[in-house]
Amino acid sequence: MWLAGPVATEIAGLASAARPRETGGLLVGWWDDGALVVRHALEVPDQRATRFSWTRRPRVAKRVLQTALADLDHPLLGYIGDWHSHPEVCGASGRDIWSLAATSEQYAYPLLLIVHLPDETLDISAAHGGRACSVSVSRQDPRIHS
Repeated sequence: MWLAGPVATEIAGLASAARPRETGGLLVGWWDDGALVVRHALEVPDQRATRFSWTRRPRVAKRVLQTALADLDHPLLGYIGDWHSHPEVCGASGRDIWSLAATSEQYAYPLLLIVHLPDETLDISAAHGGRACSVSVSRQDPRIHS
């Protein structure tokens, strides 16, 4: 997985602004020769978010994704996973992994989940075909100029 330069900064800024509540959204990018390239993190507002939960509302997420893809106007960009913040230092929960795995059944390629922690750590998980799978991370794809 390649993590484009601005993605970690985008997520950190959105997480900081939402604190002490969780926030989250969608990851957009593309699959390239077996690797996921994460290019942007989009926020999907959840008015009911708390310190312990954020829920991706399907209608809101669809609208955010459609708007972003139209605005960014890049032929390769598409949905490749979710991200959210945890205001406390704890990684992805069992529910987070279950949700990722269930969603991955709908896609031909793996999906990602990035959980931002308050110490700026990114807990990254992947799933494919309904099962969690391993992921290796490179912070910057050398082919992307930020």
